[in-house]
Amino acid sequence: MIVKHSGNRPQAGIPEFAADMGGCQALHTSETMSESLRVILIGENPGDAPGIREMLGGCGREVELLYCERPEDGLTPVLEGGIGVVLLDLDFPDGRGMGIFDRLREVAPDIPIIVLTAAGEEPTALRAMQHGAQDYLVKGKTDAELLCRAVRYAEERTRVELALRHSEAMYRRLVENLNEGVLAVDEAGLITFANPAMEEILGCPAESLIGSPVTGFFGTPGSTGTATRNPFCWQTAQRQEFELDLLGDDGRSVHALVVTSPITDATGAFRGCLAGVLDITGRKRAEEALRQSEQKYRLVVESLSEGIWVIDRNACTSFVNPRMAEMLGYAPDEMIGRSIYSFLTPLSDATMRDRLNCRRDGTQEQYECEFIRKGGDRITALMIASPFSDDSGEFRGSIAGVMDITERKRAEEEIRIRNEQLMVLNQVVGVSATSLSLAELLEESLEKTLNLMGFHVGIVYMLDAERKRALLQHQSGLPQSCMARSRIIKVHHWPFNFIFIAGQPRYIERQPDLNSIEAGILQELEVSALACIPLIAESVVVGAVYVGSRTKETFSREEMALLEMVGKEIGSGILKGMLHKKLEAANREANLYLDIMTHDIKNAENVSNLYADLLIEMLEGEAALYARKIRSSVRRSAEILGNVTTIRRIHHDSPDVGPVDLDLVIREEVAAFPDVVIEFSVSHRRVWADDLLSEVFANLIRNAVKFGAYPIP
Repeated sequence: MIVKHSGNRPQAGIPEFAADMGGCQALHTSETMSESLRVILIGENPGDAPGIREMLGGCGREVELLYCERPEDGLTPVLEGGIGVVLLDLDFPDGRGMGIFDRLREVAPDIPIIVLTAAGEEPTALRAMQHGAQDYLVKGKTDAELLCRAVRYAEERTRVELALRHSEAMYRRLVENLNEGVLAVDEAGLITFANPAMEEILGCPAESLIGSPVTGFFGTPGSTGTATRNPFCWQTAQRQEFELDLLGDDGRSVHALVVTSPITDATGAFRGCLAGVLDITGRKRAEEALRQSEQKYRLVVESLSEGIWVIDRNACTSFVNPRMAEMLGYAPDEMIGRSIYSFLTPLSDATMRDRLNCRRDGTQEQYECEFIRKGGDRITALMIASPFSDDSGEFRGSIAGVMDITERKRAEEEIRIRNEQLMVLNQVVGVSATSLSLAELLEESLEKTLNLMGFHVGIVYMLDAERKRALLQHQSGLPQSCMARSRIIKVHHWPFNFIFIAGQPRYIERQPDLNSIEAGILQELEVSALACIPLIAESVVVGAVYVGSRTKETFSREEMALLEMVGKEIGSGILKGMLHKKLEAANREANLYLDIMTHDIKNAENVSNLYADLLIEMLEGEAALYARKIRSSVRRSAEILGNVTTIRRIHHDSPDVGPVDLDLVIREEVAAFPDVVIEFSVSHRRVWADDLLSEVFANLIRNAVKFGAYPIP
């Protein structure tokens, strides 16, 4: 053991060393108990030092004892550090011991102090204990074991207290720096602690909160509340979490999330709670805005005329809006959890699986699907589907807008059928317009109908003049075995009288209750369905067209309507042919009548001209004038006939043009008027014209002579 002595004079038996105390370390942990310990003894009795030194030798470690007789000398090494324990003898004159103790606590609050007292001075020692002394020892009653135990206890207790103060300071700094408010409330509901964050939440200094009832900050202004209604005062051993509207000092309302933990004493009695207070006003507003937004959009989704269908990654339904459920005849709850495949037709099932595989790749697409309604009927829907993923980008499912396009598809099919009908009719009308003969009309119309409508057998019949038999005019696909029997039909026999006499279409379809005659017709023609359509011209049945199919069992309404329209068009073509024939006959008759008339009138004109010339030669005076007028009238009628003949030639004969000598034509026409002086200048030109060019100049000269004044330019 090393003992250093400091005082006014050297003491006998106590070695004196230099005041250098470098190289010593303060000990703060129990793991370093094997290291050296510096102990300072402050007291006016130097005789105590050897005994204490000897007793400290039993501590099992190297102990350096520093003795200071004067208290002020002891303060210096304490301030310099490295002192592990202070042994303070309170037995100073004038009761200065407690003053020295207080001074040591002030300058070195973290160094443990063990006070030494004389016997009978225990009250002074207890007072020192109350002011922070770690222990006290009675001089003369202390042995080595007691002293070493007191030193070890003082060191360990000081270490624990330092650690506790450090931990407390750390947690206090943590609490004070938290963004979350912290309140300590006692069992009476009074605030005993508030961190700075509570200042921001409640809008008043933390110091002014201490001692205030916590109920003064929630509810309406002036409300006090009771312990039974105050959640901070509920005596429970469980952690509580609740939301509360707090009222700030400035009247501002704060919505807070509060988490309380009970505080109990050593007996387990409730002494209040420690509460964490988080201002969630902004979050609640955002949640409310989100709720309202969600409610608004949910209302929009539920009000849509378009279905909304949401499925998870396993293709199970997680949401449908009312319109979607209505499309399939279900309530929304009946569809939740069911696989989308349970609503699909077998054909659409495979399509949907392929589409969902594409959805996992992030593809957005539009496609059609066929669904089975609750009642068993089917609808066609247009789906516009998009995938949705979580924050990590992992596929979570698909959302689709669904439109019922069943009616649209039906309308499109009707339009397609109408277009096909129009195409067939246009083809038949085209044939009717371009056919040069009845045979060509019937053949082309039948072939077009069979090819465009997909039939296999076709026959066209025409009634004979007596209207008792129908004669085959053209056929296509007719079996060779029935060719002979099908050439002639007796139209008054059943069921042919329906078509050829009554003018009604007849549809023979293979059915279980089909009569034997019509079943025989189907078997003979080797068809499963046969349509017999009358051909009507001028309200009179003139024939019929038969078309048959080897694959169809029945005719649709559209096919029936189209076949009947085809029959009308063919009938119109036949009527046109009939009218054309009548027109040709009428033209021939008119030409014949005109030729006969022209011939006979010309003969009469020739005779009339002859007699008129004789009369002019025989008569004189006024009688001769009348004779010349007669001859002029006869010639005028001849001119009229000539004009009619010319007009007929213009309308009926195609012009046969060729090179014509213009001067020659004019000279010939001038020569036809010998009584008129006509001056003519030669042009030496040739023109392309027909033989009616002479009529042009004849009319010009005749009109000039008749209506012009002399001389005529």
